[in-house]
Amino acid sequence: MPSNSPQKPFEKVMVFIDGGYFRKLCKDIFGNDNINFENLLGLLVHGFDNHPNNRFQANLIRAYYYDAIVDKSKPEYDEQKKYFDAIPENYPYTIRLGTLVRSSNKGFKQKGVDILMAVDAIGKAYQNHYDTGIFVLGDADFIPLIEGVKNAGRKTMLVYSKANSSKALVNTFDMRSYFDDKTLKICMKK
Repeated sequence: MPSNSPQKPFEKVMVFIDGGYFRKLCKDIFGNDNINFENLLGLLVHGFDNHPNNRFQANLIRAYYYDAIVDKSKPEYDEQKKYFDAIPENYPYTIRLGTLVRSSNKGFKQKGVDILMAVDAIGKAYQNHYDTGIFVLGDADFIPLIEGVKNAGRKTMLVYSKANSSKALVNTFDMRSYFDDKTLKICMKK
């Protein structure tokens, strides 16, 4: 039976995930970062269509996962490399890694991750590689990036944690949805 409302066209979608932000969110709630990357991607691309303003039919072009790794000389390197190498083995992610450097008061700090995401998201926006960018992040430092993507004529969607995101950042996006405990649990390995 034909629908009375016209079918929305497929939109080219790219996903940009701040892995450090998302892994910390999982660790804070579940005590680990045993992420089911297939479920995460499915949720990001298809799972939030219960919000009327967020509905679109997605044609996933690519998913980017950004994180940081310690220097090769550190004992944690092999374990971290194994974790990051396993992500694209079964799922369509492109992994972009910055470095972790020791910070004077916070343990370790990511270096180069934000710029990797900015180069990809803005460059591909201006090259017309996607219509909608779906972002998982929470830091207000990303506001200029999102404004740049929007200036390139792309729509933006944020998926975030209400407890761990800048309100100014959230208000920058065209569309938004959030991880609650139920949706976040979908993204974890059993």
